[in-house]
Amino acid sequence: MHLKDTTTGEIMKALSDLLHHVGGTSSLALNLVALITEDEREEVEQAASEAAQEHPYRLILIIPRDTEAEEPRIDAEVTLGERLGAAQAIILRLDGPAATHLTSIVLPMLASDVPVVTWWLLDPVRYGLEQELRTFADRRITYSAQATDPVESLYRRALTYTPGDTDICWTRITLWRSLIASTFDGAPTEVRAVDIKADRADPSAQLMAAWLHTRLGVMPRIIDTKVERNSEHLPAIAAVAFTMANGETMEIERQAEDGETVLRQAGLPKQRQLLQGRTLGQLLAEELRHIDPDAAYKRVLDTFREHYEPEAVSS
Repeated sequence: MHLKDTTTGEIMKALSDLLHHVGGTSSLALNLVALITEDEREEVEQAASEAAQEHPYRLILIIPRDTEAEEPRIDAEVTLGERLGAAQAIILRLDGPAATHLTSIVLPMLASDVPVVTWWLLDPVRYGLEQELRTFADRRITYSAQATDPVESLYRRALTYTPGDTDICWTRITLWRSLIASTFDGAPTEVRAVDIKADRADPSAQLMAAWLHTRLGVMPRIIDTKVERNSEHLPAIAAVAFTMANGETMEIERQAEDGETVLRQAGLPKQRQLLQGRTLGQLLAEELRHIDPDAAYKRVLDTFREHYEPEAVSS
């Protein structure tokens, strides 16, 4: 259902009419409020549809349009199911003051008694909306890799961290972290040095280095490397090598051609495992599985902030 130059009241009436027409829907797990551009809409809708298979939610997509317009205007689309799967969806295109006063527009649209998650792919600072998005959210998901300066964007997130913040760049290294953690189940000695072959400008590589520092007490060296990836949502990490205190080495290398990782460890046969890029929907679904603040991410983000060196990253 499409509504032109509409109001919040008319939008909620349209949603109520659609719910009544289908006889109601199953209970919702949460509200997901996403700030995007028109160019990102198709990808975000696909991701939201995929994630909604695990988490039925009310989705509110906000697309700032002509933010310089003098008069506020709201154009909306209200859907149930269809291309957005299990989500109740409200797509808002906002002009003028309507694009800069999200709280008053979004609050009446939220399903009651369930958490609110805000998610943005574009940089909210550009639109002056960062505080607006924080106001009503229990959890906030950013994606620093898609900013103009990804590592600087992550650093800005670290400076303004609020419990409940997270970043898709952290989610992207879940499989890497699991793989590395499993290799240390039987590690014989402490680690003396760590080298990460990765794109230094990838926030996921920076978070990987910070995570390893929190786990091993050693600050890894990032060796700037051009990394071939089969998915833009795969972290730009090619290999992680460990030097033990006794001089032995261990390396996990991801082969670009097929995504197979190879673990090489002294005295043991090679171990192989696939590590493929996940879709944006899979990454979003992982983040939506827990609403409580991520203490591990907070520790890693603090470590990243403490060791952040802008010149070293940009060189």
